[in-house]
Amino acid sequence: MARIAITGGTGFVGLHTTRALLAAGHEVRLVARGVRRGPRPQGATVLRADVVSGDGLADALSGCEAVLHLVAVIRERGERTFARVNAQGTANVVSAAEQAGVGHLVHLSGIGADPDPAFPYLASKWQGEQWVRLGAVPYTIIRSSLVFGPGDKFFTVLTRLVRLQPVVPVVGDGRALFQPISAGDLARILTECVARGPSGAVQEVGGPDHLSYEQILDTIKAELGLRRFKAHVPVPAMLPLAFIMDKVLPNPPVTPGQLKLLKKNNITRPDAVSKAFGFAPLAFAEGCGYLHDY
Repeated sequence: MARIAITGGTGFVGLHTTRALLAAGHEVRLVARGVRRGPRPQGATVLRADVVSGDGLADALSGCEAVLHLVAVIRERGERTFARVNAQGTANVVSAAEQAGVGHLVHLSGIGADPDPAFPYLASKWQGEQWVRLGAVPYTIIRSSLVFGPGDKFFTVLTRLVRLQPVVPVVGDGRALFQPISAGDLARILTECVARGPSGAVQEVGGPDHLSYEQILDTIKAELGLRRFKAHVPVPAMLPLAFIMDKVLPNPPVTPGQLKLLKKNNITRPDAVSKAFGFAPLAFAEGCGYLHDY
């Protein structure tokens, strides 16, 4: 089995992926810029390195057959901007992987990655992909839709909103489409990518269902057994509140950048995972029981 490094290995997707890799018999290094409190899968080694500055990266990746690059931010805070983390951070990982002689870089991107500057997050993910493509390390790029599971920062936030608000705001027309994929299924896909070796291609993945933002809220309400009224709020009316929440709350339910993303669907083929990886992914409605804990 291989020695695998995971940048962002102590994060939400990273921890699920670590467990999957360890179960497959791999040796795993978790590469993180700090020591985060929380669970640590037994058997994994934690090494400090910073993708933004590049400090310690080459040493952390040295001796590894493959690297899974999972670091990204969906919300800008201080110096941790889209450009510095999602784009330049990826460039630094590619450079360090080249120095370390890594044979395979698996890069986690997002559905909708595109150079359009009107959507800074997606543009930064696209730029990160370009660094991977231009680098000398053989690669596989996985573009994922929203990921759900214990510890996520989207569905759990919506759950708290549904619990606390007798009237749940629905931004815009609520028709923006998503294709939620479980963290366990994404970890399985990333582990399979390691086993297959570099593809030199981009593969989009998502769950089996195309769900609108409003349908996701309805699914959460049904799972929790709560009756809540919904009120549609125009995006322009939400922007000032989203701006304030982004500045004062550690985990705001929505940010101005996320409001912009509601203009674009976040979907791929419903059979993308079964066609490319040979298994049926879990539907959000079947796998959202964890939300009772939030």
